[in-house]
Amino acid sequence: MVVVSQTRLGLEEPWTGSDLALAATGLGLGLPLLLRRARPLAAAALVAVALPVQDALGGSLSFGSFVAVLVATYSLGRTGPLRTTVLGVGVVLVGVVTAMREALPEDLAELVFPFFYTSAAAGLGAVVGRLADQAAALRRLNEALEREREATTRLAVAGERIRLARDLHDVVAHTLTVAVVQAETCEEAIADDPARARAAAREVQEAGRRGLADLRSMVRVLRDADAPAGEPGLADLETLAAVMGGAGLDVVVRRRGDVAAARLPAQVGRQLFRVVQEALTNTVKHSAAAEAVVTIAASGDDVELTVTDPGPALGTGLPSGGHGLAGMAERVAAHGGRVEAGPHGAGFRVRVTVPVREGAAP
Repeated sequence: MVVVSQTRLGLEEPWTGSDLALAATGLGLGLPLLLRRARPLAAAALVAVALPVQDALGGSLSFGSFVAVLVATYSLGRTGPLRTTVLGVGVVLVGVVTAMREALPEDLAELVFPFFYTSAAAGLGAVVGRLADQAAALRRLNEALEREREATTRLAVAGERIRLARDLHDVVAHTLTVAVVQAETCEEAIADDPARARAAAREVQEAGRRGLADLRSMVRVLRDADAPAGEPGLADLETLAAVMGGAGLDVVVRRRGDVAAARLPAQVGRQLFRVVQEALTNTVKHSAAAEAVVTIAASGDDVELTVTDPGPALGTGLPSGGHGLAGMAERVAAHGGRVEAGPHGAGFRVRVTVPVREGAAP
């Protein structure tokens, strides 16, 4: 402002003061603008005071005065709330009118121009401020969405790892449990009952083949998401019962109500099959029971599945990873189901309840 004032550009009337006074008034108009971002109202008030001071010292307003007024009022609209902007523009107009007081009696229309350019500058500042606020809000929203997307990706990866771990546990634990039991039978019978030993050896071979087939199916799905999963469902419970029978556990499957009519989703059926498989595997590992009962019933809005063995529990059994019951709960929780497991008389019972989803594909 000092440089602009020294050029005397835009002076309305000849400057009657000294060059020092002109430079001082330019400085008085320029310095307040340093506060325009942090204190826009204070900056506008100081500019308003400098205007009549300049007029009093030299009898004229310069182009620098005009620029100072525009910057001050623009900053009011850009950074201040509406009430502060209106108050600041009013204060600046008072300063302009005071500086122009000698010309006003002759031409009141002179007031229109300062009112127009101060209002326009403040309005432009308000528009720019609103756009800047919207841009900042969009930037924050994009950052939040990016963080949410990263969190969702991490959760999806973690969920997939848990699912794979659960499936591997079920397949491997079931296969190895059957194989270990039959291998023990083979060892016991190899001397006195070769026929029984050979049958047990065949069961070990068959368990290994089933385990390999399940693992290949899982790998195929991992390599190609569109490949059919080939996982068993509730219709395969009798086959599972026959397999467990070969491991020395007689399994009776009972069906009550029309589960198919309940329109239980196929994915839920697969999860329930895995629950039964895990429960029966645990029975072989931890119970002396020679039989177990699997009951699946459709009742009202729920499908209930129970796996019960009469016990008694073994004092020592095959080692366990401790993930079986947790895996069951995770499987059915994703479909709104719940698992209750605990002692039942001398034995053990696992009970699963899953709500029926209306309109779901059977």
